[in-house]
Amino acid sequence: MVVYKEIESCRICGNQELDLILELGILPLTGFFPNTKIKDVPAGPLTLVKCSESNLKNSCGLVQLKESYNSELMYGQNYGYQSGLNKSMVQHLQVKVNNILDYVTLSSEDIVVDIGSNDGTLLKAYPKDKSSLVGFDPTGIKFKKFYPSHITLFTDFFNSKTFKQKFGNKKAKIVTSIAMFYDLEDPLEFVRDVHDILSDDGVWVLEQSYMPLMLKVNAFDTICHEHLEYYRLKQIHWMMKKVGFKIIDIEFNNINGGSFSVSVAKLESSFTEMPTLEKFLLDEQNKGLNTKKPYDEFKNKVFEFKIKIREFLNKIHAKKKVILGYGASTKGNVILNFCGITSKDIPYIAEVNSDKFGCYTPGTLIPIISENEARKMNPDYFLVFPWHFKDFILEKEQASQGKKIQMIFPLPNIEIF
Repeated sequence: MVVYKEIESCRICGNQELDLILELGILPLTGFFPNTKIKDVPAGPLTLVKCSESNLKNSCGLVQLKESYNSELMYGQNYGYQSGLNKSMVQHLQVKVNNILDYVTLSSEDIVVDIGSNDGTLLKAYPKDKSSLVGFDPTGIKFKKFYPSHITLFTDFFNSKTFKQKFGNKKAKIVTSIAMFYDLEDPLEFVRDVHDILSDDGVWVLEQSYMPLMLKVNAFDTICHEHLEYYRLKQIHWMMKKVGFKIIDIEFNNINGGSFSVSVAKLESSFTEMPTLEKFLLDEQNKGLNTKKPYDEFKNKVFEFKIKIREFLNKIHAKKKVILGYGASTKGNVILNFCGITSKDIPYIAEVNSDKFGCYTPGTLIPIISENEARKMNPDYFLVFPWHFKDFILEKEQASQGKKIQMIFPLPNIEIF
């Protein structure tokens, strides 16, 4: 099976001039958690490139992965992330649904679609009897047991053809795609498919990592085999305008190290285009994101972090202190493999998802155990990999019983609490 292929042109605009930003090296697929030490995990490079804006007026400037990885390898039974296990994410998705319902009124005849529905957490936030709830996600094969009977689940990737086979000429009143729009081989085709199934008075809400924030907080662990695109508003606006959408709202948040949520509606709808849209686009332009400078600075910060975290761990070990990992995650696997952190540095990683107990981190082969088991080992420190949920994690740990374990948050800067 082919693990990956390299792109020759921009995934959105087709520009063949791609400028190198950063190479993280060859890493095992970061979403894998093998259940034996000898299990061979597919590996491949993580190379970040940018659609050049130097001499081409029509180029979009998208930052993207040079490699496209086999989606069958990464999703389905192999996929590890589950929304419902994270209290912060559950609350975030509930607020998201409430905000949508503030400007979209649903009836029992309406259809609501969540693309990349994971374990159904977002769909379960809607009232049961208000509309037909529909989820699309190949990981639904693994998470099907979490879906109540009133939700229709397609355990496959979304496309308009599959939707029409089920619902005919009916259209969706609400479409959401949370933390998945950056995983697409052909984003423009996806936008067209959503346009095809959305009603004329419907709304699509898409939320994804915000590339300028990734640069600002040095969230290089966002760069993984799943995430093919790293958006700023310019590219979202470019695609929406091309397909026939208008942007009606934008919201920034700290989810996943910094994200932005964009609400769009069809051009012919009664919704008003966001009046401050041009200001947001101008703000991005003024940050010099069409130049090399911010990306060179980001690259330097990434490699500086690699040196700093190694020095930090060595100092702690020199004091005969014990460090365990906290949170076996895709982002954590990026940090572990890029920085060469192994079981010699952190002998175990504590995790809340029981599906991962007894498994190992890919490449670095650190055993994954339950949080309770990890606490019984009385470590001096936890190195927290889901650092972007800092407030939630600190609150959770303060409420736990027993010895206080100091928490190390590696990014944006190494901090101990």
